[in-house]
Amino acid sequence: MPTREWLADAICFVDRSEIKSDMVADVEGRWEGLKRGRHSPARQDVDPFIFQAWLPYISIVELQDDPFRVFYRLVGTEVARFGQEDFSYKWLSETDWDPALKAANLEIYRRLRVNRTPLFGLSKIEWEDRDDQVFEWGVFPLSHDGQTVTHCLSVDDFRSIAPRVSPLG
Repeated sequence: MPTREWLADAICFVDRSEIKSDMVADVEGRWEGLKRGRHSPARQDVDPFIFQAWLPYISIVELQDDPFRVFYRLVGTEVARFGQEDFSYKWLSETDWDPALKAANLEIYRRLRVNRTPLFGLSKIEWEDRDDQVFEWGVFPLSHDGQTVTHCLSVDDFRSIAPRVSPLG
């Protein structure tokens, strides 16, 4: 097993080949289909209908400069449940997260902005009094001009930790 660089002892980047989640693969496939010969699809190309099966696990994030900062436009219900906070329409800096975790998340988006290619990783979270829970994720760049990453589509596959809670109970 390769040595991993863990950020805030919670997040690490892995090669795409290490991701086993069919959800991450399916979202990646839909993202690839939206590119249509461009480096990245545009934010307006992301139609919720084509991502319907994964919406509870998806976030749409906006990246801004001067200073570099992150705004969560949309956070899926499962992302909010596992994050223990609905951080839709919040800046990363406004979340209730530990400062080290905020810095680690900022680093994900900074790397995405610089590399302009999808990123994949593992994250550790505490869930139901266990601090060893790990899930897989993918972050996919979106660009208004095909070059500058202005937004991203992310998917967090929490299904290995706990099944989705039905809104009907």
